Amino acid sequence: MSRRGHVEPFDAPFQHLPDGSGGEFRVPIGPHVGAEHVEQVIARFPAGAVSEILRKAAEEVAYVVSGRGRAEVDGRRFELEPGSALLIPPGAQGSFHSMDALELVLVVSPPMRSVEDVEPAPGHAPPASTNETLEQPLPAGDDRSFKLLIDPRHGARNVTQFAGFIERSHAPLHVHTYEEAIYILEGQGIVHVDGRREPIRAGSSIFLPPGTPHCLENASAGVLRLLGVFSPPGSPAGKQDAEPER
Repeated sequence: MSRRGHVEPFDAPFQHLPDGSGGEFRVPIGPHVGAEHVEQVIARFPAGAVSEILRKAAEEVAYVVSGRGRAEVDGRRFELEPGSALLIPPGAQGSFHSMDALELVLVVSPPMRSVEDVEPAPGHAPPASTNETLEQPLPAGDDRSFKLLIDPRHGARNVTQFAGFIERSHAPLHVHTYEEAIYILEGQGIVHVDGRREPIRAGSSIFLPPGTPHCLENASAGVLRLLGVFSPPGSPAGKQDAEPER
């Protein structure tokens, strides 16, 4: 499959989860769009739902877009609220419990072919959590910043998860050495990728293979806020300039 950037619209349809929780999900990014290292899943649960966290060989990170609840992972309890970020290490099991309507962005690395396709390697760190409000903003240019969420500091081996903030601007085209899955949390704008201009807004997903020239343009009056997860881990500020669009 061609390794090109992919933009999934904010209104892509959901499917019902098969676990009886009443939840629904969609998979905007994964092997079906050429991803080799990240698979993005958007999950929604009604109030009072309980959904199992299945044991898998892959590393998984979760982010709470909206709603409140808790996660129980390998006997540990984590309170969930908007901005919560959670590391679910390979081999872990547990469940999500929603107090009210709960929306999560989950990224699995590497993409999961089956629930127990490979025995997880030993020696992984335990589950860990943080919240966007607890992290300090770091510069990524004159008009944008980011907050590191789950990364190797927390025991992640495969990914870095971050929240990004872009003021009204149009940055130069650039490339990264990693594979990236982005979810727009707030605002609207344009992503310039593969010579295309694609509109984006809250709920849009963007897949960027390594070396793909791109930039995100904030076309709204407020801040364009996004969630990014990339593999292998590193710094969201790491980039190289690309040739300008023609």
